[in-house]
Amino acid sequence: MVASGNHNFWVDLALVTMFAAFVGFAGAFSMPPLDRDEARFAQATVQMLETGDFVNIRFQDKERNKKPVGIHWLQAASVSLFSDVERREIWAFRLPSIIGAVIASVFTFLCALRMYDRSTAMLAGFLIASAPLVAAEATIAKTDGVLLAMICMAQFAFLEIYACFREGRANTLKFPVMFWVAQCGAILIKGPIGPIVSAATGFGLFTEKPRFRWLKRMRLALGFLILLILVAPWLIAIGVSTDGRYFSEALGVDMAAKLGAAQENHNGLPGYHAGLMWILFWPASALILPGLIHIWNDRGFWQARFLLAWIIPFWILFEIAATKLPHYVLPVYPALAIVAAHAAVRDGNVQTNWRRMGAGIYLFVGMLAAFLICAGKHYFSEGPISPIVITAAVLIAAASIMIAWLFWRGRAYAGGIAASCLAALFAWILYDGVLPTMDRLAVSPRISTELIELNRHPIVDDTEPVALAGYAEPSAVFLLGTQTQLTTGDRAGQLLASGEVSAAIVDVSAEDYFQNAILTRSARVKSLATVSGLNYSNGKPVDLKIYILDD
Repeated sequence: MVASGNHNFWVDLALVTMFAAFVGFAGAFSMPPLDRDEARFAQATVQMLETGDFVNIRFQDKERNKKPVGIHWLQAASVSLFSDVERREIWAFRLPSIIGAVIASVFTFLCALRMYDRSTAMLAGFLIASAPLVAAEATIAKTDGVLLAMICMAQFAFLEIYACFREGRANTLKFPVMFWVAQCGAILIKGPIGPIVSAATGFGLFTEKPRFRWLKRMRLALGFLILLILVAPWLIAIGVSTDGRYFSEALGVDMAAKLGAAQENHNGLPGYHAGLMWILFWPASALILPGLIHIWNDRGFWQARFLLAWIIPFWILFEIAATKLPHYVLPVYPALAIVAAHAAVRDGNVQTNWRRMGAGIYLFVGMLAAFLICAGKHYFSEGPISPIVITAAVLIAAASIMIAWLFWRGRAYAGGIAASCLAALFAWILYDGVLPTMDRLAVSPRISTELIELNRHPIVDDTEPVALAGYAEPSAVFLLGTQTQLTTGDRAGQLLASGEVSAAIVDVSAEDYFQNAILTRSARVKSLATVSGLNYSNGKPVDLKIYILDD
């Protein structure tokens, strides 16, 4: 491992840690709960805290046999330590993801330092921390931020074991233990994805002779024992509790089905992830091409072989998978960060055509980012674009031009650091300054606010639950309470007329059914408020009225 007593090492590590934390907290306190995954994860955690059942995963009365329990345990611990389940403060549910992004940046730094040098390690840590995809996952209370941390930890331990083998040195027991503990954490967070990353890396190293002689250093028997101790108890408990349904649904329906057929319209052609990479890894976009060329040319060295083995097999697997979402290839972004940083350090101030092409790509994405800040505010906010937003967009555009010029002139390292800082600033502008003000998208938070003002909020005012008809997003359940009724217009009318709910929130699409149910029961209702906006989960407009009984 690195010489941790070195003063410069600790300074560099502290800088990477603080920078990653700075990026990770962008929007954590100001962004409302997001549909649909974040709200589902957070609500399932809420129900664990409400019921004391930390084995089963449920959304209202339905089992969520999709992902393992690990993220819910971490979120429950965070909420218990820093908040209260009744407050529904989403930032407390996001803390594990933020910490996960910080840990991932730290282990990316350590991997790069083990392979190359301080400069490469510092830039790699900054690049991965500020990547828009990583910043987004740090701001969302779901699995991928923590999963990335576990994968980076496991890959660092794998790297140490492999490096010691290549250097003819004995590795200590701590790295196999670290590797297997990290794999257990990854399994409890998102099932087999973490082990697949390391297995794919090992498969990629198969091309090197002697093949797999490093494998005995992984201490497979020890790993099996650690897996039995850390993972098996919950697997047994959830299997017994669900009569095996968890495994058939999580592995057969949720995971295997995504490989064979596109799920929930999340499809794309091969090359989908490669095309998005330039946007989702914006600060490194000018360095990825020259970096990959260097690594390929250096494939005779063990460092390059390890990075190629980390990137290529896993990337190919998810390019050919039927279901595609942008974050599926996130586990290889740390390796790409090291590749990009190594190119910046190695080439110094040399100008190349690949660098100039990268500068053009970087500038294009920067202009796109500046445009999206204004466009999003224009289309999804009820008020005009403020001078602050325009100033921020101009700042992003101007800084992108200056940084692209650095890349064009061959000043790659300075450009990489500057690009990371600009991406961090962009994250704060987007997640803390722009998205929270897009009130047309904040349908569930506005419903919650209206109910508080009407003294009808089930959690705040301790009233009966509410019914929603024509709008059934998970964020509404998270904000309004577990007993919220997601139902039809007819059923909402029945529930309100019988007094089983304190209010009915009805979309225009369910209005006629609701009114017919009210008339059938000779009840009288009145509308107290209207919430209109756009349901960004399905792209459809909503026009909701809040009804109560008219006594």
